[in-house]
This record gives sequence, structure tokens and C-alpha cells, in this order.
Amino acid sequence: MIDLDDPTVRRHVAQKQRLREAHERNGARTASTSDDGAPPGQRWTRAWVKLDLGRQIPPSHDPWSVEDAFEITFERPLTGQSARVRLGALRAANGGSWSSFGDDGEWHCVTGWSARGLSFRGVSLDVVLDVAFGKGCERNFACLFQTSADGYTTSVDARDLSGAFLAVEGGDGKMLSREHGGPRLCFPALYGWKSAKYLNRVTLLEEHEDGFWEKLGCSRRGRWALEERWQSGSSARVWTILAWITNRYRFFGEGVWVWVMVRGGAALGAMCAKWTSLFNLGRSETSYKRIR
Repeated sequence: MIDLDDPTVRRHVAQKQRLREAHERNGARTASTSDDGAPPGQRWTRAWVKLDLGRQIPPSHDPWSVEDAFEITFERPLTGQSARVRLGALRAANGGSWSSFGDDGEWHCVTGWSARGLSFRGVSLDVVLDVAFGKGCERNFACLFQTSADGYTTSVDARDLSGAFLAVEGGDGKMLSREHGGPRLCFPALYGWKSAKYLNRVTLLEEHEDGFWEKLGCSRRGRWALEERWQSGSSARVWTILAWITNRYRFFGEGVWVWVMVRGGAALGAMCAKWTSLFNLGRSETSYKRIR
């Protein structure tokens, strides 16, 4: 247990708060879309940056070797439904082939970088849910909660599922690489942290539950067009140092910045996972039901 009253700890927490406040001031000055078409507060990178928590992926999670036999678990606690769905079953339900999504798709990271020119092949979320729970299944749930093989979790508000799909392959027709997490749910309107790499379980909840970064202060909605990066009152959350870094990379070159993002993201994730007590990251006591 780390003592929050320790002067050193308090100094570090205060430093992170100042970093976030500086980032918000910078964002206020550049709130409009940039000249090159990047969304507010974002900058284009030359490639899709590879980020994760730096944790070991269990050998059992290996869609790259089993391909269509790879299974994702889907659960709905309220109805007691549970199913293990194979990629092959999803492909068959989609007419025997994958659909294309985003011939010139974009990807926006909450820390300030964006990639474009991405394309994916897979199946819509509607088809996925039909296979998992039955065609025309009731969609009245509040939260789509994702769990990854490395322990990462993230939640998506059910109001933000428009255009959602399971990405299985990239534009090259090959399964998404290990670095990019293999088959994963993508949500075009949301920042990238809402798309869980190494996905192995999806749970439909009647009430909201915060995932890993939501517990660290990220927005529950995460809509990039509205710059929904943080929850209210989350100024002391350590993850915001990465958002500050993105405003500094122009001085050092993109290559250095990407290296810092990748290494720093893994280190930050590992640190936060180990020291969650420092940031009071227990399960959120605030839940809400979706209003229909």
C-alpha cells in the first residue's frame, strides 16, 4: 500500500495534475480542426502506432495459428446466456466471407495521435450478437464490457455502438498482427482505447462498469469528435502524462515520440496495474441504467 500522505507521493500526484491542466490549456487554444484535417487535439502519424500494456499474452490465446477455430466468449448475465463463438461461425453467418470496413479509415488515440488510410475486414457487431445470442436478440443493455487475454478491460456505452464491427483482418487480407491484437471490436466514433486488443470475452451489462482506463480517469463515452478524453474530476490521474507528451514530439521528431509512446505506454500500464491502490481504482460505485 502506498501512503497518499507521503510528501513524495503527493508531489508526484500534484505534478500529474499540472500536466493535465497544461494539456487542457493547449487544447483550448487549438480546439478547432487542424489545417490538415486532423480532429481537434490530434496529430497525424505516418503509421498505426502499436500500443498495449506490455503484459504477457497467454499461449492459449493464439488466433494466428487456429484462425477460424478461434473462439470469443459472449455473456449476458441478466438472461444467463453464454456462448463461445468461433470466427468460422461468424464468417459463415456473414455469407461465407468477411465484409470490408473503412477503405480509408481513421484511428484516433486519446493521447493525441491519429492514423489514417486504414482498412479492415470482418463482420458487423449486429451479426456477432445475432450469432452469440440468437437472431433478433433483445439489445436493451447499457454497457458492452470487453476483457482481454492480458487482463485489460474496457467498457463501451451502448449508445455508441453505431457502425461497430469485429475487425479480423487488415487490408492485406491477413489476420490482424499480434502487435495489433488480433481480432478486436472497433468503434468508429470512439478513441482507440475502447477497442480491446487480444479480445477473449464480451459481456453485455445492464449497468455501467468502468474498465482499466475508465478507472484511471478516461471518459466513459470516449467520443473523439467531442474530445471526450477525461471524466470530470480526474485531474490527478497519472495516465495524462502521455497526452502531455504528444504536444512535445514536434521538437524531437515523430520517431522519438512513437518510441516514447510505445515504451511509456507499456510501462505506465504495468505501473498502474500494480499500484492501483495509489489512485483509488476500485470498482466504480456509480452505475447507471440505459434510458430507452
